[in-house]
Amino acid sequence: MFDYAQVRTRFNRAHETYDQCAAVQQEVGRRLDERFELLKIEPRRILDLGAGTGQMTRAMQKRYPSAQVVALDLAEQMLAVIPKTGRIFKRRRVVCADMHQLPFKAGSFDVVISNFSLQWSYDLRRVMQEVARVLVSGGVFVFTTLGPDTLLECRVAWSKLDEAVHTHGFLDMHDVGDALLVSCFADPVMDQERLTLYYPTPVELIKELRGVGVGNTHLERSVGLTGREKWSGFLAGLEAQRAKQGVPLTYEVVYGLAWGTGISPV
Repeated sequence: MFDYAQVRTRFNRAHETYDQCAAVQQEVGRRLDERFELLKIEPRRILDLGAGTGQMTRAMQKRYPSAQVVALDLAEQMLAVIPKTGRIFKRRRVVCADMHQLPFKAGSFDVVISNFSLQWSYDLRRVMQEVARVLVSGGVFVFTTLGPDTLLECRVAWSKLDEAVHTHGFLDMHDVGDALLVSCFADPVMDQERLTLYYPTPVELIKELRGVGVGNTHLERSVGLTGREKWSGFLAGLEAQRAKQGVPLTYEVVYGLAWGTGISPV
């Protein structure tokens, strides 16, 4: 239940700070790219779904230099950061669009890759159906998203203060797998891992989250400003969870891979 306009606004604002703050996203992106070493494919057209500043776009261009890679994102200012490519006429192959309504004809891509974007979907099955539609039969969908334990420390800190919605709820890995099956993908493979980052202070933790565009965009969020006393209580709640390494922040990373069948329920 996201305010999708607010999601777009937050990521547009973060276009200058994203790459400096996205340590987890970049590391997971590298691990996602490595999974292609096991795939015996030679794709001609690749879609980077939720491309952001283009980490996976560049990785796919490097891995498959003969392929045409298209970057799609909701935030146009993120796409503007992606460098132009081409030996003679340099240009960006970018599309600003909603991943719930992909502006491509059926069977347009051999590969769809997505790193840290599906968790921003307000209707994951709809996105999966759209990906199934634009993939060729035998094409591959490779992605990461976030599971329920992500930002656990933030939820714990807020729970001591009130019962309002302050953080997103992320889908379980099994629900993501079910969405693939319902969307007519074949042979889905799912796995997950937990990553924990540590920060010197709660303020540094929040600064990095904001730097990558993370914020409360839930439709049931309070639209007013958080009072100083409550905000101080939240920071104290984060500090109370400090470990020897620093103030922790958990990411439950979900990896998925599935094959297109040429069939889509839409």
